[in-house]
Amino acid sequence: MRRMPFIFLMCLSLPALAWNPFSNGGLVDVPLSKTELQKIKLNAGWAKDDTQTLIFELNNGLKGPIQCAAANVELTDGRTVGKVFVPKFAIPGNATRNASMPVVKGTMKSYALTCSCFKVKGQDECVKP
Repeated sequence: MRRMPFIFLMCLSLPALAWNPFSNGGLVDVPLSKTELQKIKLNAGWAKDDTQTLIFELNNGLKGPIQCAAANVELTDGRTVGKVFVPKFAIPGNATRNASMPVVKGTMKSYALTCSCFKVKGQDECVKP
């Protein structure tokens, strides 16, 4: 009975032993470059009937998908509020998606989103993971 695991391993081929279902195939999550950021259109505002929720509209003009992890808003009184998106929200290539966070209309000075994409090591284009 002690030989069964060893015999089972001997039956597997070498490529099967090397396969890792959790491998990312050399993909890395990287911040968007300046050139890539120029292809992302970001709008922010409030719906007519809701002055408490800031809505971000992101249009991904890249071929590949991007993902956004967080939003930060600087308020007119100097405070900063942020929201971490768990999970990160994804925007496919050439698509538009919305996200929101609680910010009262009239209190926002500036805003920023933290976005990235997956790239194959050594490549420049965003790819689907």
